[in-house]
Amino acid sequence: MFAAAAGCSSKQELTPQQRMQTDLAEYEMQVRRIIPDPARADQLVALTNQFQELAQTSIGSINEYRAKLSALNSSYEATRADYEALFNDQDATREGFFKKAGALRERMVVFTSDAEWEQLRALHLKLLEADLQQLVE
Repeated sequence: MFAAAAGCSSKQELTPQQRMQTDLAEYEMQVRRIIPDPARADQLVALTNQFQELAQTSIGSINEYRAKLSALNSSYEATRADYEALFNDQDATREGFFKKAGALRERMVVFTSDAEWEQLRALHLKLLEADLQQLVE
């Protein structure tokens, strides 16, 4: 009994990146199952991949921001202007992300009916959760 329990506990968890790749593959499979037109499914998969690239870029930007903020917080010479410049830069980056993400989402909706989009909703949320998980780990 202990050997079986030890075997189960030695199973490695996926990294956030591996989890995201698995979720993305599952999403693509479900898109192709739900959307009967291969051309529309291909477009939606391509746009989803673009969205994921944008999300990964944003995650990198957030991590870079955190590092810069930590460096400022550690510096006795950091000025208010240094902080304001960092905050303004991050605000502009975030605004650009939302603008691009919104445009991609609008394009994605074009390739799906309301019923198809609703069927894919849980998978959209799963991808978003995997992206967000990368920020906390």
